[in-house]
Amino acid sequence: MLEFMRRSAHSFFVKALLGLLIASFAVWGIGDVFNNRGGSTAVATVGDISIDAGKFKSELAREIQRVQQLVGPQITREQAIAMGVGDMLMKRMVTSAVISAGASDMRLFVTEAAILNEIKNSKTFFNDAGVFDRRIFTQLLSNNGLSEAGYVQYVRETMERSQFESPIRTGVVTPKALADALYTFGAEKRVLDVLRINHSQIKNVPQPTDSELATYHEANAANFMAPEYRALTAVVLKADDIAKTITLSEDQVQAAYDERMSDFMTPETRTLKQILVSDEIAAARAAQLLGEGKTVADVATEVGANPAMLSIGSMTHTDASALSTDLADAAFALAVGGHSAPVKTPLGWHVIVVEDIQAGTVKTLEDVRDTLTKDTQMSQALSALFDLSNNLQDLLGSGMTFEEAASQLAITLAKVQAVDANGLTPENTQADMPYAADILKEAVKLQATGESSLIETSDNSAFFVVRVDSVTPPALRPLDTVKDNVVQAWTAEKRTEMAATIAMAAKTRLESGEDLMAVAKDLGFDGFVTTAFNRKGEGLKQGALPAQAITLAFSATQGGVVQAPGTGAHTVARVQSVDTPTASETDPLYAEIKNQTLTGLQNDLAQQLNAALQTRFQVRINQTALQQVY
Repeated sequence: MLEFMRRSAHSFFVKALLGLLIASFAVWGIGDVFNNRGGSTAVATVGDISIDAGKFKSELAREIQRVQQLVGPQITREQAIAMGVGDMLMKRMVTSAVISAGASDMRLFVTEAAILNEIKNSKTFFNDAGVFDRRIFTQLLSNNGLSEAGYVQYVRETMERSQFESPIRTGVVTPKALADALYTFGAEKRVLDVLRINHSQIKNVPQPTDSELATYHEANAANFMAPEYRALTAVVLKADDIAKTITLSEDQVQAAYDERMSDFMTPETRTLKQILVSDEIAAARAAQLLGEGKTVADVATEVGANPAMLSIGSMTHTDASALSTDLADAAFALAVGGHSAPVKTPLGWHVIVVEDIQAGTVKTLEDVRDTLTKDTQMSQALSALFDLSNNLQDLLGSGMTFEEAASQLAITLAKVQAVDANGLTPENTQADMPYAADILKEAVKLQATGESSLIETSDNSAFFVVRVDSVTPPALRPLDTVKDNVVQAWTAEKRTEMAATIAMAAKTRLESGEDLMAVAKDLGFDGFVTTAFNRKGEGLKQGALPAQAITLAFSATQGGVVQAPGTGAHTVARVQSVDTPTASETDPLYAEIKNQTLTGLQNDLAQQLNAALQTRFQVRINQTALQQVY
């Protein structure tokens, strides 16, 4: 069934992609622009503008679909609404309505001609020839759940709002003084002398006493806790187990092969080109020139065919028939390099050229026997699995225990004595349980001695019920079982403390004027000079620096000394030089900063405008209607 759907979708895609070959270009028209869709209860009003509940509901459905595409289909409608998707959509629609109210108040109006021109010039609706195609327009609207009237109204409102906001978008400029100041700030570069105190290089770290380890173990208990463990018992019905018991006769295998014959066939595919012209005389001339040995491109130029329409692509007879039965029959009657006589379609006159032929193939029964047998066994097993799951449900519903039901059905129980939410045992090994992820997902929802309902696994190949036999709450692991980890953590903390002390002493020496490299050598650590870099750290080619060290370095004057902790090391640095650039409008960075500042100013003004309009056009949210939509 899935394969059939995929083939159907592919055929439809080919039709849409090459639709211009099966019908002439339809004259643009808008039939339902002025239809009145009626008024359901508004979820909000902005002045005299209503936000219809039906419109909000359809927009919410599209918004939830976008969220599911981003984070996965496991997010339900209810979860998306709880995450605030509806609230964000309402704010956006209210903002749009407020701007529309302002545009209406100023008597701004967009003509039908302007709307038509905007839509016809949208490349979203262009075909391969680079022109508006109404079929693509209609299909995209349908795919997105939009009516033609709804889309036209959307374009109208968007253009009206754009006109209303145009003074902000086109009339705002970035003050030069502001751009210069931001450029100087962002482009400033510094070079640092750096002393890196690597924790791993610190020597003479003391060994912890038993008393210190015990104290550290208790004070940092959260780092040494054993998770909650659960003892589980599950009855698992697996299609795989049932499939292994199924024996197929030769007649059954042959019948399965015959039924799925189309799955094992690869049809002949042909790579086609065409000369497409508007009249039969030009098409006949094209066929004559091709017969004389001229290339398709040369012939197209000579007879005035559109060069963008030369390539049809590779397709089967079925694909070609979706374009035109006559074209398909003509194309598949030719040898490689051959060309057809002129063929007429609603689009014009075609001369088809066969560039290449890829022969079809058929896999024999022996080629697919193993796969076909396994698939057939699994298909029968899935049917039997459904019946078996009903039997299990009936037995448990009659009051049988898991053990009694499993015995009745001759199924071995799956048991694990202790497993955490990640499927690990106390020995830090994976729990030996089939479909562990699915079972644990349900088990963590249950209280001690609780039982789940009968649940299908995520891959739809098994059913299970699970029981929590006992729950062991989280507890601090005994010191003797985690002593190595405690020693390692205590030592790392001690190294960090010693590094901080060394860093402060080094900072004092550098502030007194000592040479950094000499101090580094004396202390037994690495010293180096950075390349010039900016506040974002761009330009650093030797040694990464902690973000805090970079921030402090750009706050210090030339010759100033800073120190900061980092991952695995402390850094002490002296500002060797400061490069403060002169603003240059030819610098790409200047243009980038200027554009970013302009965008920020425009957005600030837009927010202020929106806030002012909301005091002028009262916003009312109909919570009752909104909850009904939710």
